[in-house]
Amino acid sequence: MHQLGHIYANKGEVDQAIALYNQSLEIFERIGNVQGKAATLHCLAILYANKGDVDEAIAVCL
Repeated sequence: MHQLGHIYANKGEVDQAIALYNQSLEIFERIGNVQGKAATLHCLAILYANKGDVDEAIAVCL
């Protein structure tokens, strides 16, 4: 899911990328993969910030 998020983000399909990153985040949390979770949160924050939704970007990081 995480890599698919990158692909959709690069294509400019931000909403689809966010959905995929959220799915990835759920998986990483379920299996206890802290590094994967951190990488996914980082990507989500960047996407939200680029969309101009800075408050959501900050919330993702907290």
